[in-house]
Amino acid sequence: MVKLIAKVAHQDLTGAPVEFNVIEVDEEVVMFDAPLTNTHRYWVPATVEIDDEEEYLEPVDDPDYNFRMDFALYRKRYHFLLPDEIKLARKQLGLTVREIGVVLEIDPQQLTEIEDNVALQSFDQEVKLAWLTKRGLFAEIVDGHRELIRERCARYGVNADDLFKQVLHS
Repeated sequence: MVKLIAKVAHQDLTGAPVEFNVIEVDEEVVMFDAPLTNTHRYWVPATVEIDDEEEYLEPVDDPDYNFRMDFALYRKRYHFLLPDEIKLARKQLGLTVREIGVVLEIDPQQLTEIEDNVALQSFDQEVKLAWLTKRGLFAEIVDGHRELIRERCARYGVNADDLFKQVLHS
């Protein structure tokens, strides 16, 4: 069922105002093989019927809105860390995205996208990211795998001694 929630005006590329109806629709999405039903928001030009799906536009003022809402629902349902929790845990360890990426073997760009809430972590990444929230466990993992981490650091231009010092002596 389509629900009209607002009417807005937004400028087109020429600066002329265009009227839109803002609607919400319950839709099913599949994320990592998990079916979810979520309420999505769309903008529909005021000159067309609000139930004409071919006219649905992602919110012009926030094109990633529906993705973020889907990510939030998935994280809540499956008890995944929120982007801010991941960033806070990393910062509390005093490590950069690049350093965490080396230790956890997660691409730093992808980790940045997860922290910025433009990507959703996989279950495997979630398990690794959860280690960040348990300083003692994280230090044990790093300490127990020094040689592997040292080799990775060398490959990716990260100072292993500084990383070990930060994790093991904080």
